[in-house]
Amino acid sequence: MKKSKIWIRICVHLLVCTTFGVHSSEFGDAVTDDITSISLLKQNIPKDYKIPVTYIPKEVGGMCWVTLNVFHLELSLRGLADKFGNISSNKYNISILIEMLKETRYHMKNLEVITSDFECHYRDEKWQTGHYFQFVEDFLNTARSNRDLPEECDPPPCPTTTKASATTITTQYPASGKEPLRFLPEVVERSLLSLLVIPIAAIIFLFVWKVKSRSNQHQSDELKSVEGGHFTGTEESLAPPLDDISEKNRLNIIEAV
Repeated sequence: MKKSKIWIRICVHLLVCTTFGVHSSEFGDAVTDDITSISLLKQNIPKDYKIPVTYIPKEVGGMCWVTLNVFHLELSLRGLADKFGNISSNKYNISILIEMLKETRYHMKNLEVITSDFECHYRDEKWQTGHYFQFVEDFLNTARSNRDLPEECDPPPCPTTTKASATTITTQYPASGKEPLRFLPEVVERSLLSLLVIPIAAIIFLFVWKVKSRSNQHQSDELKSVEGGHFTGTEESLAPPLDDISEKNRLNIIEAV
């Protein structure tokens, strides 16, 4: 009886040790693989190459940071892998990281719901190689240390516009509380308005010039008429009266006789 119990205990210990050893080796292999892959990718990809990524910062995601970033980080790595050929070592190393993310994502629950709840908090940026793979390494380390991921996450309020712009909208549209629809961007509208100023100013200038030219023409005609009348009167004043001429002629005739 005692011997059978001893053998049972031995078998149980062997199973526990075997299981623990398998998990430890898998964990160790995974850590070694991702560190090696990330190190090689940092060396092979140019440092100034910018990689697009959609992410949520830790201060916003909190305990759900891993859940919120796993899907978009996997998409980013897939897009990066497509830049290389099938036989490229870079593509192979990136595929190792993608498989790790897939394994992490496989154990998550309500991933789609949580991701959609935080939709307004995602940021789209382009990072250089070193910054990008530092983020990937930080993500994998955080995912390993947090095995029990939350199934529900409460998103913070979505970011809003600045107070100044909100105040402007409130004072500008107090009645309806809604901003009117804009068919063109505000910058384009301002440009069109500034272009309209030039022809309007030209029309006003032409109108004023025409009025002044007519006024000057009218004054010139009046001056000519006045000068013409003065000249005629002068000639008449120079000419002697008809009566004086007739008297002189009579005198001349009498003297001659």
